[in-house]
Amino acid sequence: MKLHQLRNLVAVADASSIRAAARALGLAQPAITRGLRDLEKELGVPLLERHGKGVSLSVYGRAFVVRARSILQDVERGRQEIEQLKGGVMGKVSAGLSSAVFLSLVPEVYPLFRKQFPDAHVSLTEGLFPALEPQLRNGSLDFYIGPRPLGELDHSYAVQLLFQNRRAVVGRRGHPLAGVRSLRGLINAQWIMTGLRQPVEVEFEEQFAVHGLPAPKSVTQTLTTLPVVALLTSTDALAFLPQQWVSSAIFKTSLQEIPVIEALAGPDIVMVRRSALPLTPLAEKLATMFERASGKPYEGHQLVSAMAQNL
Repeated sequence: MKLHQLRNLVAVADASSIRAAARALGLAQPAITRGLRDLEKELGVPLLERHGKGVSLSVYGRAFVVRARSILQDVERGRQEIEQLKGGVMGKVSAGLSSAVFLSLVPEVYPLFRKQFPDAHVSLTEGLFPALEPQLRNGSLDFYIGPRPLGELDHSYAVQLLFQNRRAVVGRRGHPLAGVRSLRGLINAQWIMTGLRQPVEVEFEEQFAVHGLPAPKSVTQTLTTLPVVALLTSTDALAFLPQQWVSSAIFKTSLQEIPVIEALAGPDIVMVRRSALPLTPLAEKLATMFERASGKPYEGHQLVSAMAQNL
């Protein structure tokens, strides 16, 4: 089994076409076809199903391509790590971050990182763990920072607490209910429903039920950031959001907290990385900056390299 065979399989899976994959890789179509057949022969199973409109992965192919992606990502990470340990400052680092982290930590961390590594390729993806976990597992993401995943993660992940968060009742600046100080007085307001759990209604209703209150009736559900921003700033709707929304430079002039007397606990903010593989020096540096910005002492791997001594 050779790396180019894995690379070809991933390209075919992405393109659903051997011809398109060959074009993307700059290879001859017969070479890819021959390599894939050799791989199928070695594994003893068909990886592709060929039909008139192209090709698709078989049940074996769908399982194997996940491993192939992970292997290719790990090889690329290894190559980058060697280059960085040799003293190079280029390379790639990819992180998955929640909106609260983008609003609270990124404004401090990003300029510092860019100052030290201006030529690094940085990829920052917004999302929560369930949506980003496949990319973390296959190595497309170096680490995730955001609300603690629900339930216990398997041994392939290492989870580190960065800080405990809290929620706030958030509405537009100048909201007519800005003077209300209890959830009871906000039950009849319009609400935007977001949450980490599915169905999100359960998490939303619990915020009221824990204080002996019925849930609001006028509710709109949305699970992405842009609709929340649009509705909050243009209507009298309210939402339970991480406190970073009202303290960030982006929203502090357009949104405000309605400081109710009830405690609104939020999920812990954690860093999740694959436990079996160390981060590259570049990713380790970015992780260190996020940990320091969160106010927690750094607990990551210690780098024993010339590059680490220069960081």
